[in-house]
Amino acid sequence: MNPSNEVHEGRTPGVLVGLDGSPDSERAFRAALRIAEKRGLPLRLVGTFAYPVVTDAFYVPSMIEFLDIVVGETQKVLDGYAAQAEEVGVEVSTLAVESDPAAALVRESRSAEVAVVGKRGRNRFTGRMLGSVSAKLAAHSHCPTLVIPAKWEAGATEELLAPAQEHASAEGVPEEPMTAMEESAPRRHTRRRFSNVSHDFNFDSEVVAGVDVDSASTDVVDAAAQAAQLWERPLTLLSAAPLDGVHWYPNTVEYNLELPSLRRYYTDHLQKMAQYVAEKFPDVAVRWQFIDGSASGAVSEASRTAGLVVIGTRGRGGFAGLLLGSVSQSVLNRSACPVLVVPTHKD
Repeated sequence: MNPSNEVHEGRTPGVLVGLDGSPDSERAFRAALRIAEKRGLPLRLVGTFAYPVVTDAFYVPSMIEFLDIVVGETQKVLDGYAAQAEEVGVEVSTLAVESDPAAALVRESRSAEVAVVGKRGRNRFTGRMLGSVSAKLAAHSHCPTLVIPAKWEAGATEELLAPAQEHASAEGVPEEPMTAMEESAPRRHTRRRFSNVSHDFNFDSEVVAGVDVDSASTDVVDAAAQAAQLWERPLTLLSAAPLDGVHWYPNTVEYNLELPSLRRYYTDHLQKMAQYVAEKFPDVAVRWQFIDGSASGAVSEASRTAGLVVIGTRGRGGFAGLLLGSVSQSVLNRSACPVLVVPTHKD
């Protein structure tokens, strides 16, 4: 084994994963290793540690000894994972570095094809459900970031139950109103049935791409189609908007007559993106679906049954280059399945 603890500027871009020995990072490693195997990419393992604050020169020798121990223990963790990767024939390198974990991963993402990070589970504090490392990496990474949530139990053995979304408060969260308005075509594949999921919102085994109708960028669609092709999964392009928030008429009859025109703004874009996928990825089964409801609610609901959700870093609002869009942030907080976050910009 010859893992490197140096940063190599000229190394082949591969799969980046941050490791600290926690169950979250263990899940991330397993996902990263599968991707590296499947795509034939090298694996980059990064472990970080904090430099203790020293206020008295008396403690300097002790701190140096302490750091030597920490570096050794961090490297030992990385070496254990590196050995597992080498056992299956994956090229691997390691980096043990004193740094903020998110900052180190963002730096390393400059020379990566994809970064993988774990997400911690339920938390009763609003806005703290997505770990700080995963949130910062998803927002600032120079490559797509795959966020792996905690595994969920299926529930009762006599019935198949899809996991719940990760709301800030697990109990008493009102369901968001959503209606499946239009789709390009029925699914061709067989889906499992979940007793707690309606037929219209069952995305079993699919890759689901959240399509921002306000952007002409194909980054998200490309990444989703590549994932669907790699894992041989069908692809659904999903857009959603609360129609009564786009336009409203006091007269219900007039409003209902106007609904097809309001939907067309979204469905025309979805049709264009589906055609793009069909031409560029002819072996990927692609369809689209439009939902009357919030974008974050619809994509988060899809995550309960989908195999993977793909979203962009930016949606409506937010500060360019600084924060995740509000939709992306909400989906990452609430998603029950892995989420691939693709760096995007408004056109």
